[in-house]
Amino acid sequence: MSLQSENDKEIEKKKSPLKTLVIVFIVLAVLVVGGFWFLCEAMKMTTGSKVNTRNATAQTYLKAVSAQVEDAYKEKGEKIPADKEYIIRGKGQMNNPCELLEENVTNRYSSDTRYYWVVKFKDGNACEAWAALRPIKDSELRYYSRKELIDKSNEHPLRQDKLVVGYYSAVEGAAYTD
Repeated sequence: MSLQSENDKEIEKKKSPLKTLVIVFIVLAVLVVGGFWFLCEAMKMTTGSKVNTRNATAQTYLKAVSAQVEDAYKEKGEKIPADKEYIIRGKGQMNNPCELLEENVTNRYSSDTRYYWVVKFKDGNACEAWAALRPIKDSELRYYSRKELIDKSNEHPLRQDKLVVGYYSAVEGAAYTD
């Protein structure tokens, strides 16, 4: 009988490292999942700030491109056309050639080179602007409420920087806090 209980103890000792590894693995898995969840929630808490920053960037590009177009037309001695809506696209300090600016022009009013931007002119004035860290699609050139931008960004917290599209409307100006 004592021989069998010694064998049982040896078998228990052999199983013990396996049990320990399983417990360690489970604890690590819970910590990793919990840490990932915590990271995502922490990133969601900063979304409002990222949206504000991107919206401010869109506002900066609206002002910079508006000044750039005004300067270009003053040099020609002409007025900015007001016959239809015009779209100017660019990245950083360079605009793409378009109807209002027929050639690439370096924008001396803007210094950030990471952003893609779009500015819309209507009735001869810059009225809306969008800014993003990726090219902006035509389907994205529309009005955005601040809440909509935050909700869209929080769908994929790890890709927020690429998802957030900054928006600024000259009509709403600083009242854009919704």
